[in-house]
Amino acid sequence: MSTRIDYDRIAHLYDDSRRDHPLDERLVAFVAASPWPSAVRVLDVGCGTGKQLASNRVAFPRMVLVGVDVSAQMLRVAQARAPDVTWIRGDGQSLPLAPASFDYVTNQFSYPHVPDKRRLVHEIFRVMRPGGRFVLVNIDPWAMPDWAIYRYFAGTRALDERDFMPPPALVSLLRDAGFTNVCLESTDRSSEHDLREFLSSVSQRHSASQLMAIPDDDYEAGLATVREAIARAGSGAASIRSQFVVIAITADKPA
Repeated sequence: MSTRIDYDRIAHLYDDSRRDHPLDERLVAFVAASPWPSAVRVLDVGCGTGKQLASNRVAFPRMVLVGVDVSAQMLRVAQARAPDVTWIRGDGQSLPLAPASFDYVTNQFSYPHVPDKRRLVHEIFRVMRPGGRFVLVNIDPWAMPDWAIYRYFAGTRALDERDFMPPPALVSLLRDAGFTNVCLESTDRSSEHDLREFLSSVSQRHSASQLMAIPDDDYEAGLATVREAIARAGSGAASIRSQFVVIAITADKPA
């Protein structure tokens, strides 16, 4: 599935507290509105190390939860975290799942790794039951040109603009696939960053997929630029404002 990063190689590094997931409140709302809440089946496409489904399991101990990911090593971590969730190795472009078998499907921070977004969306539509809901969550590169990673690491923004889709295009793709009630929500999470803390974070290259995907020379040059900015600040405060915008798109399969 992924053309950006070999996640098998970094699975043991990827699973840190920065990627913790709280309970999916959109799932909570969907279940609350369902006429058969105990029968809701949930699928996470591109589940990674399984943190979202593990969080969901705490609130829904008897719910059918399934995670699909192309990385065997990521799934190994997920299996250890939540052995009572079903973990399946598979490609989002050709899901190894039966049609109309899930009520609620998510794709969180992973669709840019899928080369054929149209096939991904159509596969998700195929495996959803009528009346089901799909939720896609990711960043919006076009709304955050001053994200610190884009600012200091050459090529990261261009890479994301290649692999991500502008939100209106994502909405159109979902509608073309047959989804209805497509809604886009954008949340600005911009904040001040201490450059010394930022350097500590990005020095762990696995902290962001953008850093893993650029050439080594661009990564090292970015680190050097951050160090230079800190040196110029001397013993004084060294901080920047970093844009960060997250979108959530919800879409329903007609009943």
